[in-house]
Amino acid sequence: FSKTLSASMRCGYIAARPDWIEGLTDLKVALSFGGGRLAAELVLGLLKDGSYRRHVEGLRQRLVRAMAETAGRLAGLGIEPWLMPRGGLFLWCRLPGELDAGAIARHALAEGIVLAPGNAFSLSQTARHFMRFNVAQSADPRIYGVLREAMQAAASRQPA
Repeated sequence: FSKTLSASMRCGYIAARPDWIEGLTDLKVALSFGGGRLAAELVLGLLKDGSYRRHVEGLRQRLVRAMAETAGRLAGLGIEPWLMPRGGLFLWCRLPGELDAGAIARHALAEGIVLAPGNAFSLSQTARHFMRFNVAQSADPRIYGVLREAMQAAASRQPA
């Protein structure tokens, strides 16, 4: 529940065979992973009274809007989604003109903007012309100004 409620809400669940539950519970207690009883009781209350369902629906709607807004702003820079997801946090995009995402990310980082180059998510290192954008963290207009500058700088360093 840390992804949908709060980063500090260290509470989750496991679905397992009944004969594993006691051992897994003992392991959790022994290793002290996860939140305490208070977090579990809070989550249980949210699940029982329907608050969690309403919260997640509102979150989903905000993410759909953020996805559309982010895609629109990126399109203004010539960056198009590789595919447009129906939901979620991330937008995977191909950069125009074979630009190097790593170079763009380094330039942006020097300006205080953290961008995610595709190769950070590619074991084969074949995603150098892609970037991943977290739409929940992409509302700041400064991101797009720095991204434009970084793309221009990367384009000027490309061989003709």
